[in-house]
Amino acid sequence: MDKEALRRAFAREWRRHYDLDFFREMGFERRYCPEHDKYFWTLDPDRRVCGEPDHTGYTFIGNPAGRRHSYAEMWKRMADFYERHGHTVVPRYPVVARWRDDIYFTIASIAVFQPYVVRGDVEPPANPLLIPQPCLRFKDVENVGLSGRHMTSFVMVGQHAFNTKENTVLWKNEAVSLMFEFLTRKVGIKPEEITFHEDVWAGGGNYGPSIEYFVRGLELGNIVFMQYEESGRELETRVIDHGIGLSRFAWVTQGVYTAYDVVFPSVMDYLRSFYEPDIPRDVMGRFARLSGKINYGEGDVEKIMERIERDLKYPGFFKEFEPMKELYAMGDHTRTILFAATDGAFPSNVGGGYNLRVLARRMFSALDRYGWDVDFGKVFELHARDAEALFPELSEGVETAVAVMEEERRKYEQSKKRGYSKVLTIVKKKGRLDVDDYVLLYRSYGIPPETVAEIAKTEIPPGVYAKIAEYRERKPEKEKGEIPVNVSKYPETRKLYYEDPHLFVFTATVLGVEGDWVILDQTAFYPEGGGQEADRGTINGLPVVDVQKKQGVVLHLVKGAERLRPGEKVEGRVDARRRLRHMRHHTSAHIILAAARRVLGRHVWQAGAHKSESVAHIDLTHFRRISDEELKEIERVANEIIRENHDVRTYFMKRNEAEARFGITIYQGGAVPGKVLRIVEIPGIDVEACGGTHVTSTGEIGLLKIVKRESVADGVERIVYKAGDVALEHVQRLEETLRRAAEILRVPVDEVPAAAEKMFNMWKEAEKRAEKLMQRIAELEAERITEHVVVYDDLDQKMALAIGERASVRPLVIIVRRGRPNIFVFAENAPDILRRIVERAGGSGGGKRGRAVGVVENVDAAVDAAGDIVAELSSR
Repeated sequence: MDKEALRRAFAREWRRHYDLDFFREMGFERRYCPEHDKYFWTLDPDRRVCGEPDHTGYTFIGNPAGRRHSYAEMWKRMADFYERHGHTVVPRYPVVARWRDDIYFTIASIAVFQPYVVRGDVEPPANPLLIPQPCLRFKDVENVGLSGRHMTSFVMVGQHAFNTKENTVLWKNEAVSLMFEFLTRKVGIKPEEITFHEDVWAGGGNYGPSIEYFVRGLELGNIVFMQYEESGRELETRVIDHGIGLSRFAWVTQGVYTAYDVVFPSVMDYLRSFYEPDIPRDVMGRFARLSGKINYGEGDVEKIMERIERDLKYPGFFKEFEPMKELYAMGDHTRTILFAATDGAFPSNVGGGYNLRVLARRMFSALDRYGWDVDFGKVFELHARDAEALFPELSEGVETAVAVMEEERRKYEQSKKRGYSKVLTIVKKKGRLDVDDYVLLYRSYGIPPETVAEIAKTEIPPGVYAKIAEYRERKPEKEKGEIPVNVSKYPETRKLYYEDPHLFVFTATVLGVEGDWVILDQTAFYPEGGGQEADRGTINGLPVVDVQKKQGVVLHLVKGAERLRPGEKVEGRVDARRRLRHMRHHTSAHIILAAARRVLGRHVWQAGAHKSESVAHIDLTHFRRISDEELKEIERVANEIIRENHDVRTYFMKRNEAEARFGITIYQGGAVPGKVLRIVEIPGIDVEACGGTHVTSTGEIGLLKIVKRESVADGVERIVYKAGDVALEHVQRLEETLRRAAEILRVPVDEVPAAAEKMFNMWKEAEKRAEKLMQRIAELEAERITEHVVVYDDLDQKMALAIGERASVRPLVIIVRRGRPNIFVFAENAPDILRRIVERAGGSGGGKRGRAVGVVENVDAAVDAAGDIVAELSSR
């Protein structure tokens, strides 16, 4: 979507989109800013520019606007004001957007309510509402620590109203006038200092006109009037999407150098103990005011920085300020990682964790360059304390965040060692490094740009971090195999498998036959979904080989479907044994997740799962490898839950009611579409939105056995398990294997480990003796060789190489009639000799100076060729 084209189109129809009664009643004038090609509204008769920070910078630095508020005080004042004006304050959502299938992190407050509430599918939790939503964004990493306002984690206070055709709750005039009242009466900002800018916003499949508001060079918020879908069609629900920058509101009233000093002051007090630039206070103040002009991604930043140094009359300012910038960035980045770790996301080489790793490695690089010994445990504790008034739950994530950073530091050191030579190789080859080189070195070898620049002794070019971050901003679209059946003419199928998961024989009416797909009015066959494989069975004796669901209609892939006729009554039989195994495996996934959260911590979330008849697995978010002891404890806790025989309840709830009652943890399996959710609850153990089939009590599972652990990606651990009779069969097979091992070793079962260790040690000793014997035989055989071409009937590769290396004859060609490889060449030009032999005898091979190894197709031809080539070489 071309935002600039939209902005120009809306500007042409400004009276429809921006000409508010509020502006007219208050005496605002509409002006044009030629520098930014935009229109704005102001009460200041002398204002000629819109007030973006690159005009005059931050004029509130050292001269705060309004009445001073701390970060927490500003939130309380804001919440009280909007509550008195009919808004309901709702608690924050996680920063990990598990209810969305398109983005990894919550990037704006409206992301909480897209697409279902915005689309009108689901009622909002309140209307209108106010939400203090922490958001994570990574496109401005290079600006963090420099501009004073950019952060990778920030609180966007969302004021949202959802207007239907039947009920307009709050729209343009009310939204703008309320914010104006809050700014002037509650915060104490002078009315003539507020400018409202006409703009456009687009995101999440929606767009609309918007009005940004600025005070003394700082944008404080943006009121979006969300009216359209991407197609251009008007939304059924018109939305006020007002994003309020909480840090900026507090900052403008304090007038300190940066927003970081406002949001996490205790953290910055600690970090300043490592470095304080020796720059005069008046210069720092002037820079703070000018820092708003810096914005990587907009304009030539290097030229802007040169101009700032001239204005400051302080050459080399940015070089001296660089360590301070890194400390500001460290304060921001640690806060982001604490939010993410608390909500169950970790640095990784996949998904959203990719950008968290960028932040961690940027910090480690700074520690290395400046020799700082930063105590991350203390930093995280100070963050939790600074944020306690808004987010007391952050204290629960401190321990996890510390462990995450320790693990990341270990991985960083490993990658740095592996990648050091790569940097030097590229520099030697190209003579310089461009943006793509920096991105490649990070993505392929994990080397942060700062470390690359240090090794290469060069400067980081602009735009590096933005390009790195955009790589994993959004989730990839899942490829779905489309079933070539138009189901729009069929009613939604009645799902008997939900009504009674133990129903295996049922009758139904055929509604349609579409190729090999059969549609019934009702079915007990479970369609593939939620990581659970589809049921199998028969319909009127015809095999059902697959079951899928499309738009609420269940389709059965039937061998011999042409024998069935619409309107015919049929009998369906579900493979009961397969279904019961699926039910045990699916319920076990919920139990393992609950057990893992008890054992490993509440940071654990489900990251994927699969349940088949014979085996199942669940993927869990965890920042390091699950140890054997932890795995045993998870298995013990899971079986304890099974033995306690808890009820497993399944029921349907409206989405907003389910979220209000259970929270966002119900989305363990990822995004779940629809107005109504199917809830699977094991009271006191686990509650999830889940469409699978389940046992009715945990005792029905009987036994759960963890088979193995695998690392599927950084930050994601896979537990493979078996449940019920499948688990029993697995244990019995292991017992039989152990019994047979005991028989072979001729010891009792409980002595098998000791006997096996003794046998292994004996084998190692025998292998050592065999190796010495082989070397001696090779020496004797090598002494015997006088010809340049030697043929053996049978010889293994190890012996052939040992003989050839020890023989004094050169060139030497050893050919073996049976075996692969079967040709070995020892000579200074060995690869060339081998190439010439295989040209005549067929085959392939290769090597390096001194030795080449290969396979020939015609041994006799190889012997002749080798003789000819050696003779030729000898005659030279």
